[in-house]
Amino acid sequence: MVSPPRSSDSDVEPGGDSSAGTMLNHDEIVELLAGHFDQLPEAQISISEDESVYAQYAQPTDRYGHGILGDRIEAGQLVLWSDGVTYTHTLADRYVFEDIQPRLFDVDGDGELEIVTIRTDVSAGAGIMIYKVEDGALTEYAWVDEIGTPSRWLNIAAIYDLDGDGIMEIAWVQTPHIGGILRVARISKGRLSVLSESTLYSNHAIGELNLCLSVVVALTEQTTLYVPSHDRTQIAGLKFTGDMLVRTETIDHPVDFSRSLSSQYDFNGVVQGGDCASR
Repeated sequence: MVSPPRSSDSDVEPGGDSSAGTMLNHDEIVELLAGHFDQLPEAQISISEDESVYAQYAQPTDRYGHGILGDRIEAGQLVLWSDGVTYTHTLADRYVFEDIQPRLFDVDGDGELEIVTIRTDVSAGAGIMIYKVEDGALTEYAWVDEIGTPSRWLNIAAIYDLDGDGIMEIAWVQTPHIGGILRVARISKGRLSVLSESTLYSNHAIGELNLCLSVVVALTEQTTLYVPSHDRTQIAGLKFTGDMLVRTETIDHPVDFSRSLSSQYDFNGVVQGGDCASR
């Protein structure tokens, strides 16, 4: 496995004592994250269902002037609070998190949550980096390379077992404002290898605060990923089968890119996309 260039330093924060930390309640943890770290203006925190894991971005920076998410402020640090211990991962100056809030998913099935981020190289555009706590630190677990051109971005559409084989996939729309390439990769330790792609989709508008323009539906063992067409006049339903994306449904329905997709159409069997946060 080829490792990417080291992007940061990872640390367990002073005061992140597990015996004391596990005694904190929800409000105290939120106060700790707000009081000890310089949050992004939106101050979005991702929280696991059992409230044992919290994640946020910190260290606002304007060193990357893309401004695709409505302002030129991105993040230079990832912060994780997990079972009473606080971990940080600080990026080198060539990177930013061009994102709103980290995503918490158990991507490898080991019972522990990993952190999925959109990490951008200021000279090569956006990529995906998944972090994992290993040996007492946040480590780079799996990634997809950057697009290769600055001021090019991607938006994650799904993190789910799309084909029902027990292995998690990740889907995203690369350059959603320019051609919109929907890609699917299987998640395993190391690089995320793209298995299939399809063009002319979008899940973000330039300068918009809403990142929640995809929905995963699971009915009778059939899983469908819904994303808007690039021209915003339709909602496309796609299945991932045999390592291929197959468009199986077209819904003639205009999409408002300032609102979550799940709020604009009556999807049945939503398993992901119904509670997406927006900037």
